[in-house]
Amino acid sequence: MSRNINTIIVFLCGFLSHAQLITYDSSLSKTAKNEFVFSSPYYKISLIQNDLKKDCFVYGMNAMHVTNNSKSTSWSNFSFEGKVKVRVSILYKKIKFAQVLPRKATINVTIIDNHTIEFEISKPGQYSIEFEQGTFIEHPLLLFANPLEVTIPNKLDKNVIYFEPGYHEIGDKFIIPSNTTVYIAGGAYVKGQFFAENAENITIKGRGILSGEDYNPRTHNHMITIRDSKEIKIEGITIIHASRYMISLSGSNHHLDNVKMMGWWFSTDGVSSGENSLIENCFFKVNDDAIKLYNSNTIVKKCVIWQLENGAPFMISWNGSRDFGNVKVQDVDVIRVEHHWDNENLAVFCAVHGSKAHISNFEIEDIRIDNSNWRMFHIVTRPNRWANWNPSKGCISDFTFKNIDYYGQQKIPSLLMGHDINHPVFNFTFENLKINGQKVLNAKEFLIIDESTTSSIVIQ
Repeated sequence: MSRNINTIIVFLCGFLSHAQLITYDSSLSKTAKNEFVFSSPYYKISLIQNDLKKDCFVYGMNAMHVTNNSKSTSWSNFSFEGKVKVRVSILYKKIKFAQVLPRKATINVTIIDNHTIEFEISKPGQYSIEFEQGTFIEHPLLLFANPLEVTIPNKLDKNVIYFEPGYHEIGDKFIIPSNTTVYIAGGAYVKGQFFAENAENITIKGRGILSGEDYNPRTHNHMITIRDSKEIKIEGITIIHASRYMISLSGSNHHLDNVKMMGWWFSTDGVSSGENSLIENCFFKVNDDAIKLYNSNTIVKKCVIWQLENGAPFMISWNGSRDFGNVKVQDVDVIRVEHHWDNENLAVFCAVHGSKAHISNFEIEDIRIDNSNWRMFHIVTRPNRWANWNPSKGCISDFTFKNIDYYGQQKIPSLLMGHDINHPVFNFTFENLKINGQKVLNAKEFLIIDESTTSSIVIQ
């Protein structure tokens, strides 16, 4: 009997190792409150590879905050390698325009008829399939094309918490012990929030969904809270309807890879991670700061950001009380920025630094910014309600912005400004910054500089 089971396992492992296209069944019929997530009435997606056609379930969810510009968001999730043809049908109107972002992907779209488009992808990524032009889109459609999973943990392992396809409700403080792998399988829908403290070697991975849906943003935790811990890895999952942060980590040596995040509330930040952290291949569609660059030795690369009306794609500081720096951000696509009112935290790159830290040595390069009609930079030192102001300390210096491509129109000029001579902003270099394809040669073309508190600003 055991020999037969082993034979079956070997066969299945061999089959999976050669599989090139994997879709996931939805478990929405089993959810307790499926008005929060449902089968999208707006889109249908089919995937075609080697003459094999598979329908890919399209999730939908409605906007939850009164100021949200979009009425809904739809998305689909699968894993693959090789090349895949994607066929998208729009169910609620005729096609007059179609494109796929991010720009870097250079995807050519073919319009088949009034309701259908096709395009091909050959690498994993997060894609926005768009039938409308402009900063605001009424019914967005997102495609999450994951790489094939390399290792799937054994559900019988005592150090594995395994969520199989289907609905699971875990509560708002599910505690994960050290040396544990939490696996959320494709097709699994987990309602709840994870928590750990003073832990190490925790992995949360899979292709399933973690949802905060009906949690109140004023009374509940972050979706994943891990405090004062080290060696945390989060990979592959999709997080939706966060009441507050998607992921809040402190400690050090963390790795976030291919995490997809979508939320609606003003308090829905994306990621705050500890020191020596790597954030890569992640997707953010959030309504507060997408990535908080608050810790030394942080690396962010190959991410895609859709910023809603509140918060900044890159927030550098509100209240840093200890010196930090050596931060690198590279090869990121900001595909949409929905800012449309004047608030101090509304810029692509933002700092409203109100505490005593010296923030320094940031390298930010190869950034593409589309559909943004507000401002690129708002970097200032200033007392604010989130900070403990120090009258003699607190400054920002030694930043390099290289190969920044901005496609849009700044309705509010960018700003660099220190609060006074004790809180300066200095040593900023902008190299090969382009606005709508034109290289900027003079700071005054895009930037206001307070020369009494701001110095050594170089345009190259």
